[in-house]
Amino acid sequence: MPSPEEILSIDREKIAAFIQDQASAKTLSPLVKQLNELLIAGDEAASHLAARALRHLGFAEYA
Repeated sequence: MPSPEEILSIDREKIAAFIQDQASAKTLSPLVKQLNELLIAGDEAASHLAARALRHLGFAEYA
C-alpha cells in the first residue's frame, strides 16, 4: 500500500488513473481508511501528511 509520501509524489494528471487502479484492485477503501486513521490518531506530522495525501487524491476535508 502506498505511503502518504508516495501518494504526494504522484503527478496531478495521473491521480485519476491511480484512483481507478486502486479501485479496480479493491485497495482504494483500505488506503483511504489507513490515511484517515493516520489523520485522526497519528502524531502531528503524520496527521498533516495524511491530510495532504487525502487532498492530493481529491478527498474533501470536513471540520
